Formats: sequence, C-alpha cells, structure tokens
Amino acid sequence: MTISSHPIADRVHRITLSGLLTWAEFQTFLTQVETGNVFASGKVRILIQLENFAGWEPGDQWGDVSFFFRHDQEIERIAVVGDPRWQDEMQVFLFADYRQAEARFFVNAH
Repeated sequence: MTISSHPIADRVHRITLSGLLTWAEFQTFLTQVETGNVFASGKVRILIQLENFAGWEPGDQWGDVSFFFRHDQEIERIAVVGDPRWQDEMQVFLFADYRQAEARFFVNAH
C-alpha cells in the first residue's frame, strides 16, 4: 500500500491511495498530518485519488474515528476520484453522512 499527500494549491491537499491500505500505514499518515500543521492555515479541501486501490486490511481497528471527529471542523470539502466499485465503501470510510464537510465521489475518467 502506498499513501501519500501533498499540497496542490492553497489549503488543497491531494491524497493518493494505492494497493491495500493497512491500519499501521494509515495511523502513520494521520500522525504526519497532525504534526505537519496541515490545518494551521484554516479549513482545507481534500482530493483523494484511488490508483489501483485494493481496499482496507481486515480488522476492527477501523472503527476508531477519533481523528475524523477531532478535525471535522477543519475540513471544508472532500472529493474522491476512483473506480465506481469503491464509492459506497469510501462514503462509509469517510463517515460522509456524519461530517459537516461535503464528501463526494467522482468516477475516474480512465
């Protein structure tokens, strides 16, 4: 699995997910986001690109939503671009129905 992030505009960050996302990699990524002051300049917009994404490693740990609730007010909008087979699962993963920020899925044009 590869998870990477970098700013693409003022307060806009692109996150790329590929392969199978493990809990350990995800936690390392979230720690980097928090220590990197991503939210220091105000609300951010997030673009998540799924490239050869294979899903999430199985486990109950994915129920830990503390990061999302801690930073929900600091996220303005989330867009996910990927294969349509991941649309429903990404909506659940992002807690889209429980966020203040709008989260939308867009089918990859490939």
